[in-house]
Amino acid sequence: MKKNFLLNINVIKAYLVHLLTGTGILMSFFSIISIINEEKLLTFLFLIIALFIDVIDGNLARKYNVKKFCPNVDGLMLDSIVDYINYVFIPCIIIYKFNYVPEQFVIILPILILSISLFSFSYLKVMTENYLYIGFPSIWNVIIIYLSILDLNVWNNLFILVILIILKVIPIKVIHPMRYKYHKIKNSIIAIGLIFISLILLLNSLNINFLDEFKSMFEIIWYVLNAYFIMFVIWINLNFKKRLS
Repeated sequence: MKKNFLLNINVIKAYLVHLLTGTGILMSFFSIISIINEEKLLTFLFLIIALFIDVIDGNLARKYNVKKFCPNVDGLMLDSIVDYINYVFIPCIIIYKFNYVPEQFVIILPILILSISLFSFSYLKVMTENYLYIGFPSIWNVIIIYLSILDLNVWNNLFILVILIILKVIPIKVIHPMRYKYHKIKNSIIAIGLIFISLILLLNSLNINFLDEFKSMFEIIWYVLNAYFIMFVIWINLNFKKRLS
């Protein structure tokens, strides 16, 4: 009796984790509605909520062993569907709708991102056994948030986006901070902190200046945390090459 009760509790927890992952699609829906209504602030808020859900649901799935207790639901497929919409499709609509690139590129650039990212999502060897992405990951939602924070002109945005598209086909190794087994806890904490600070700076870039006196401090921390991940990626790639030599 007790064993069956514990089993049922574990099944419920597993389904709740999948339900949490599935709420990401609701954020997609509300984000698209916000784009249609030209409400840029709400568009990004829903994307950031979806990003936070994606950060925590994977760890919860592994903690509650959803593969064992909910074997009839493919969590990876569920996560991939939500991620493609939030990480790729909606950012492409944002690029088109909110004029992030020169007018002559508002169609062709999203088409390139959509197409390359589609094959990246379906590529079976896109991640190594140590949870390193091959090529730049399809985190276009993060990139759009960063471009909004930096408030660059459309030509600079275009240059950055083209460089990142090129990096998607170059076999660099990029860490998955939530799953890379070395420095996992540290990377996870830094990534969550980076999301929070990015939200603060994003709100400031959209003229929600409730922390104006601390803006410079948040900007410094933001640059330092991003520099950490960039240096970490470089370190990972150098070590990978040493192991091959």
